[in-house]
Parts: sequence; structure tokens; C-alpha cells
Amino acid sequence: MDFFKRYSSIGSQQQQSASETIQRLADRVETSTLLEDKRAAVLSLKGLSREYKEEVGDAALTPLLNSLKEDSEDHNLLKAILETLTNLCARDKPAGDSFDVGAASGQDAASRFSQTILNDGDDVISTFLELLGDADFYIRYYTVQLLGALHMHSGEELQKRVLVSPMGVGRLVDLLSDQRDIIRNEGIQLLIAMTESNADIQKIVAFENAFDHLLGIVNEEGGTRGNIVVQDCLQLLHNLLNYNVSNQNFFRETSGIQKLPDLLITDPSQTAAGRNGQSFNDNDEEPEWTVQHARNMLVVLDIIRMLIQPGNTNTESNQLAMQQCGIIPPLLQLALSYEAPSSVRSQSLYAIGDIVRDNKVNQNLFQRILITASVDDDTEPSGEKSIPEPAIVIVIRLSVGKRPTNVPANEYYIVRAAAAYLVQAYVGNNPDAQLALAATLTPPGDASSIMEPEKHQSAGSLIVSVLLDWRETSHEDMWRVWYASLLLSTILRDHAECKEQALKISLGDESKGEEPLPLINELMSQARQATQLGADTRVCISLLTLICVWLANFPKGVAVLLDESSNLTFLVEQINGSSGVSALVQGVAAFTFGLIYQFDIDADTPMTRESIYPILSKRVGVDQLQIRVQRLRDSKEFQYAVGLAAGTHSNAYGGLSNEVYIDNVFTDLFKAHYESFRAAVRMGPNEVPTNPNYAYLQGGMVGYAGSVNTGSAPGTPVMGGAATISRAASPAIMPAALSPKLQSADSASPVVSKSEFDALSAKFEEQAALVARLQKELETAKSKVQNDQEKQQRISAEAERDAHASEISRLQSQLSELQAQLADNQQRQQQADTDASSNEGARVAELEQQLEALKLASTKELDEWHKQRDELQKKLANAEKQIVKAAAAARNTNKKKEQQQASALEELQRTIAEKDAQIAKLNAQTEELSQKTKELGQVDELREKLASLEKEQEDLLVYLADQDLQAKEFRARLRAHGEDIPLSDEENDDDDDDDGDEE
Repeated sequence: MDFFKRYSSIGSQQQQSASETIQRLADRVETSTLLEDKRAAVLSLKGLSREYKEEVGDAALTPLLNSLKEDSEDHNLLKAILETLTNLCARDKPAGDSFDVGAASGQDAASRFSQTILNDGDDVISTFLELLGDADFYIRYYTVQLLGALHMHSGEELQKRVLVSPMGVGRLVDLLSDQRDIIRNEGIQLLIAMTESNADIQKIVAFENAFDHLLGIVNEEGGTRGNIVVQDCLQLLHNLLNYNVSNQNFFRETSGIQKLPDLLITDPSQTAAGRNGQSFNDNDEEPEWTVQHARNMLVVLDIIRMLIQPGNTNTESNQLAMQQCGIIPPLLQLALSYEAPSSVRSQSLYAIGDIVRDNKVNQNLFQRILITASVDDDTEPSGEKSIPEPAIVIVIRLSVGKRPTNVPANEYYIVRAAAAYLVQAYVGNNPDAQLALAATLTPPGDASSIMEPEKHQSAGSLIVSVLLDWRETSHEDMWRVWYASLLLSTILRDHAECKEQALKISLGDESKGEEPLPLINELMSQARQATQLGADTRVCISLLTLICVWLANFPKGVAVLLDESSNLTFLVEQINGSSGVSALVQGVAAFTFGLIYQFDIDADTPMTRESIYPILSKRVGVDQLQIRVQRLRDSKEFQYAVGLAAGTHSNAYGGLSNEVYIDNVFTDLFKAHYESFRAAVRMGPNEVPTNPNYAYLQGGMVGYAGSVNTGSAPGTPVMGGAATISRAASPAIMPAALSPKLQSADSASPVVSKSEFDALSAKFEEQAALVARLQKELETAKSKVQNDQEKQQRISAEAERDAHASEISRLQSQLSELQAQLADNQQRQQQADTDASSNEGARVAELEQQLEALKLASTKELDEWHKQRDELQKKLANAEKQIVKAAAAARNTNKKKEQQQASALEELQRTIAEKDAQIAKLNAQTEELSQKTKELGQVDELREKLASLEKEQEDLLVYLADQDLQAKEFRARLRAHGEDIPLSDEENDDDDDDDGDEE
């Protein structure tokens, strides 16, 4: 029986739980005095911290922190504690995409433990920062990892603790100098996270000589051709400079900008002389671009563009520093590199554009750069010798030239957009550059030059060739025409001399009997043909927007355009088109028609405003014209163009945009002329807009003085729509007579009252100022006379005493002169008052008469509106009566059907209710059966477990019985051989039983 009692207790023993083990280990860490015991307990906790994170953190976090502060000299113990704390604060990586509740709870526990560490009263963060200075590899490594884990959960709190520590940021920067790459890389990652949005840490890190450390690491890792460590270093450099003006100044003052050109070199063997030269040879084989190389280069280009953002106070200084260190040639080398990714090429062009934008010195330098290269031209024979060309010509060729056959259209589009941005930045605020490019506008020499615009042509000739050659362009490359139109618009924008120069271009060979056709008329003809042939909508829109930019504030261009009567016919057809015409084309055509009518004021015009007005008022209609333009203004395509930065028509990392139809030059023009356009189209043929700078419209315009990012040039006259001047009157600047015509309902005020009243008010103020000045002179003269009289009296008294008669006579003559001057002043004042009152009285009377006429016309029109309103109200009342009658008849007719439907509906509802009750009853029964099934399943499982345990116990008892029999046999054999083997307890019991039987 003792045998079964002793071995039956084996199955009932219980194993110690994990919680109890963790608690016992935590107590040992907290209370043990031997380092060996502590170290063993911490190592055990470290092994359990991954699987039982929450239990280990709740029980052992505080003891671990206390041990970290007290036993800082034992490196093995410190390493185990730091690794355990890192496991507790680290986020668990989810396995797959499925959501794990356990993982979520682990994340909450990690966040809670991190907050507990940061809230430690003894400031354990200072201890961590001190451990960063330890020479041991593992201590430094696990400390950096622990700080990174803490920053992931409570970044702002950790940053505050680091800032209050005297050497906190300095310890972090020292990680950049660690010779062990793993620790250095972990330090870079930690600094990237901590400098992303904290300006104070950014400044301290920068002044700890971080710029030199980072650039040194980049050079050690192979420059931009290095691995992901280079990208991390450049990203940290980007964080330090982003939105931090003081760091940007420090970077420039410490010659950081001078080190950027070396990062742009793609060929390690390239020398500084090659970079600063004026030729780029693409014939040499270039190293292959990897994905990591492209990422590194894009970060460098982003840093360059960040330093010269428009609007920053130090942008001009940074532009000058970049120009002096020779950064433009390597950027051009990147932009023209055939092997470079399109994203890198586009960002290089954007960077050059930012460097030359609004900077006259850099623009002049860029103008002088010559390039010897065949850019993106895979059709030119290899034996043909390259000719040096200006850089601006190469850039324009990038924007409007042929696409390489091995580059997809969606990739090359961003290169075109960036090249156009560079041209706009070069031309912006640079009227001389506009005029220089306009001087190159020449017609193509022959048919071969039209078919092959990639051969060496001037910039203007290349643009014209592409505009005339749109039929030979594939559908994917229609952006060539679009960007050619944009570039020509940029050249002509707000520059009368450039428009005049472009107007001289004519197509057609007179020697062959062809009639010369001005370029502006040829562009309108091309737009007509594009519409008839069903070409891409962007072709017609781009050509019409170009014509709008050309015609604005340029009456001479309007006169040349009107030489071809078919031009107006085409515009009218597009405006009135009811089907098959794009709404955008209709809107741009309507705006073009309005500009023609508005600026048709040239003396040599073939069609006067009197001839155009019937077309406007009858064939088109003023209201329809304005509706078309309003629809263009409200279109998503126009709003998308307005929202884009000037000249940037693509995301540098994206592809084609289906929203791009209109360029920024046209949107700026549209916004500047929209109100004057609305007023102009409602004016009569004998009324034209007044303008303080009327000579501007006659060709006396100064060069464009705006910038790429401004909507209009400074000094550009605004065409006000409130005042008019009669065509029959004198062509003086100010109007000679006012028109009493009443404007339509959508105009805010009458046509003539505002500006004329302002002019009269200005005259009143001038004359009032004259009167005040004369009165002041009169008061001064009176005061002087009074002083002289007093002086005379004193002198006279003295003269009578001294008998100086001569002095008295001199003073008397002086007095008479002053009195004559006073009388003259009084007479001048009276004359001025009389003239002013007579002139102003007449003007006021004239204005009052005009106002009375306006009131009378308004009253008549208001009466007509009242009559129309009464008629409409009567019609509305009759219509309502008819509707009521029809509704009553319908109700009478359908009354029976409604009753039948109501009864059927009630029956259906009762049936549904019964079915719902049955379904609920079945659901209850189903739930009850499911519960019973679960209970039965649990009972069966318990029975199976009990049977298994009983079987195991029986097997164990049989095994033990066999072992006892074998032991007895072995003892008997040993006794047979003479060994003294004592009897066992069982043998003694058997002997006692035998003795009892014998007795």
C-alpha cells in the first residue's frame, strides 16, 4: 500500500507559474546583496521579457532601474539590464497583416513602461546619457537602442529631458564619431528622430560640429553612390537645415555650401576643372544608376532647393554662395545626363531654376554658359561634330524636343516640366532675357528643319517649329506643343517690344508666290485645323492661350489678327458650339474674343469696334460670352492650374497629370483682366476703357519687371472697367465727356459716375489746397506787415528824437511795397475763388443733370421689371391652380387603388410579424442547442483527459512493479554470490507475514 501511496502523489504535483517565477526573480534583483545573484536574476528576467513582457515590466521595472543606478560599475550587469529594458520598451513587430489583440496589448504595455521610465524621480535619463560615454560596445549599443525605443513612445518628453541635461545633446553627437559602424548608424537614426521637429535640438546639434561629421561620413561611404547610411546622413542634414534660418546661415558661414558640388559628381574620376569648365561631353560611358544612388541624389537636390526657397531672408546670400562655388555646372551635368533617372534630372533643373530666380548675377552667368552635348538625341549621327550651344537653348530643347524612344512619356513629362520651370525662372524679372529670346524668334528655314527641330536651331526658331509641327507629333508627345506655347507666352508676357518682335515673323515664301502670313494668324489657323482634325484638346487650348497673352494690352497685335476675317468666325463657332466642343475651348475662345473687342483701339485696325459689336451683341450675345468665361473660371482644370506653383506643372516624383490643361501664364493674365473683361464686353462700340497709362497701349511699354511667382508685373496698368471715354472725343488721357448709359444688373455701379466723380473730387482738393496756401501767404504777409509797423513806430519815435528823416522815408517806402503785395495777394485769392466756384459749379450742375437722367432711366427700367414680375406672378398663380386641379383628379382616380394597396400592405405586415416571431423562436432554440452542444463537448473532453490520466497511472504502476521484481532478483543473486545485502522493507514485511503464519 505504501508503494501506491508514494507514487500516486506524482500526478498531483503542480508546476510553479510564470508570474510567481518573475516575482521571485524581481525580489531577488531588489534584495540580493551578491552581484552574481543579481546578474543571474536579471539574465533570467531578460529571457522572460520577450514572452512575458507585461508581467516582467509590472514586477521588475522599478528594481531594474534602481539596480541600474546603484550597480553601474558591473558591465555585465548593466548590459543585461539595458537589454531587458529595451525589450520592455520596444514595439513588437506584427506578424503579417492580421490584427493581433495580444500584440496590441503589448504595444500599450511598452508605452506604459516607457512613460514610467521618463517619469522616474531620480532622472534615469541622465544615467542613460552618461552611459553613452562608456567605452564598452554593448553598453553603448543597448543604451542607444533604449533611447530610440523611448523616443518612439514619448518623443517630446525625451527631448525635454535631453535638453535639460548639460551634456545630453553633445553625447548624442559624439555617436557620429564612433569608429564602430553599428553604434554610429544607430546614433544617426536617433538624431534623425530627435531633430525632425525640435528647433532647439537642431541648433545645438549643428553647433556641435555635426555638419562636418555628417559630410565626412558621406565621403567615407562613397558619396552619393554609397549605401543607405549616406541617405540617413543626408536626411539628418536635411532635418538640421529645414525651416531653421540660423542653421542655414551657420551652414553657409562654415563653408557647407561649398561642399555640396562634390556630392553632385556622378563620376568619381571627375575633377574640379571639369566641373568648372564650359563643356559637357556625354560620349563617355557613365556609371550605372542604382535605386539607392538616385535616392541619395534626390535628398542632396532637396537640400539645395531648401536653402534657396523663395521668400526666405537668406535666399539671396545662399544663391550668391552657390554661384561662387560653381554648383550650376554639376547640376547641368546631372540634368543633361542621359543615364540619370528622370526624377533626378527634373530636380536638378528645378534646383538651377531656384538658383537663378530673381537673381540678376546668376541669370547673367547662366546666359553665358555654353554646352557641347547632344541631349536626349538618339537620331543624330555619331560622326557629326557637336557645336557649342547656349545652355538656355539646350534647356528649351529638353522642354519641347523629341522624347527619347526608350523613355516612357509619363517619365519624360517631369523633365519637360522642370525645363520649362527653369526657363521661366531665367526670364522672370529679367526683361533683357525676354528680349534676347524674342530676337531669336525666326520662322523655320525649310521643311527639313520643321521635320527635325532637334538639329541646331535658335531657341525661338525651335519653339516656332514645334508649334507648327504638331501634326507630326504623336499623341503621347502632345506635351511638346503645350510647353512650346507656354515658353512663347513666357517670352511675350507683359513686354511690348517682344510682342512687336514676334509680330514681324511671317510665314510663306514670296519668291514662290506665297503670300506672307503673320505668325499670330498662322497660330489661329493651326488652332482651327486642330479642332477640325479632332486633335488633343490641349493643342487648341495652348494655342488660344498663347494668342490671349499676345493680344493683352497690345492693340497692334489685335489689328494684325483682324486682317483675317476667318479668325473671328472660328472663335464665334467655338463659342456657339452646342455639341462636340470642349467647355474649356469655348471658355478660352470667349476670353480671346473679349480681348479682341477690348483692345481693338488701334487706328489702323481693319475691323473697328463698330463692326465687331453686332457680332458680339447678336451672333454671340454678351451674356453667353460671359457665361462661357465664367464656366472656364469655375472649371476644375482652371482651379487646378491656379493652385499649382508658377511653372511647376508636375510633381517631381510623379507622372502625367490629367488635370493639366492651362498654364500659369494664362491664369495670371486671366485673373488680372477678368474684371476689365466683364466691363469691356458690356460697353458700346464708341466707348473704350480709360487708362492712366494710355501710351502703354500704343507701344510705349516698359519691359516685364515681374517674377515667375507673381501674377502681374509691377507697373503693369490695370484696365479698370468703371470709366469710359468716347472714341469720337479727343484722344487725351482723361475723358472729355461722360456717357449716361446704365450698366447691366451684374455691374456694381453706373459706367461713368465713379471715376469722373473721383476726378472732380481731386480737382476740388487741388483748388482747396491752392486757396489754403494763398490764405497762409496772406496771414504771413499780414503778420509781417504788423511787425514792420511796430518796428516803424519804434524807429519813428527814435527818429523824432534823433531827427533822422531819411530812415523814416525808407521805412515808409517799404511799408507801401508790403501793402501793395498784400493787395495783390487778396486780389489773386478772390480771382481764384471766383474761377473755382464758376468751374466747379458748372461741373456739379452737369453731374446733377446726368444723375437725374440716370435716376429717370432707372425708374423706367424698374417699372418695367415690376410689370414683368406681376405678369409672372399671375402666370404662376394660374399654374398652381391647374396643378391643384390635376392633383385632385389624380387623387379621386387612385383612391380605390390606394385602399386596395393599404389592405394588402397590412396583410403583408401581419405575415412578416408572424414570420419574425417564428424566426426569433427558432433563434432561441438554436442558441439553446448550441449551448448544450458546447457543454457536452466539454464533458467529453474532460472524460478523455481523465481516461488518459488513468491509463498513464496504470502504466506507471506496472512499470514500478516490474522494477521491484528486478530489484528483488538482483539482491537474491548478490546474496547467492556471498554479498551481504540487507533486507529491504518489503522483504522484512514478507518475513513477518511468514512468521505469523507459522505461529
